[in-house]
Amino acid sequence: MNRREFLISLAALGGAVALPLDGLAKTPDTVVDELWAQALEQPLTFYVNEYGALSADAVEGYPTTRKELLGYDDVASREELIALVEDDGYVESVIECEFSDTGAWFDDPEILSDDWLVVTDDETIDRLIGRVNDWINDLPDERDYERADLGGSSGRGHALRFFRDDFEYGDDFDIVIVEGDCPGSSYFAAELRMDIDEANAYAVAYCIPIRFAAQG
Repeated sequence: MNRREFLISLAALGGAVALPLDGLAKTPDTVVDELWAQALEQPLTFYVNEYGALSADAVEGYPTTRKELLGYDDVASREELIALVEDDGYVESVIECEFSDTGAWFDDPEILSDDWLVVTDDETIDRLIGRVNDWINDLPDERDYERADLGGSSGRGHALRFFRDDFEYGDDFDIVIVEGDCPGSSYFAAELRMDIDEANAYAVAYCIPIRFAAQG
């Protein structure tokens, strides 16, 4: 096990390692050993629901807005709107729908250009900012929860990303990565198929600084 890399992955999840990621990457090996001992004393707990799905959250949360679920900020200017669209294709689709509803999307050739948000008029920008903010503060749908799980912004998503990308011992713990349990499914999770007590005993025996508990 590469202790440094493992500690970095724990720190990203909010574990006991109290160093910024860049500091942890550069810290001497002797300090890494000390931090490893600290992590063993204060292991990071993952929570298991009745179906075996792992989460970083003790209680499953159901945010009431996309802002809370996906970490959006309200948009206040043309520049912020452009930056958000460039970063998130889903937001671009929301704006496209706004134009489709009014017919403008198909009537104005400038809208089809790469810089249409730069050149369009202020009144249109204000309308789009309002529409995007309404969408950000609206109830999430199934696709949003899927994005949260896949992107690591939900508790289950944090666990999925960790056990899929950073954890070397998934087979030893009988952890299975499920990315759609049937065609068209939006269920994505890391599942613990081993008994919780057995998994914790294994983690202790092999000095792996994680533990498992039943999710409330």
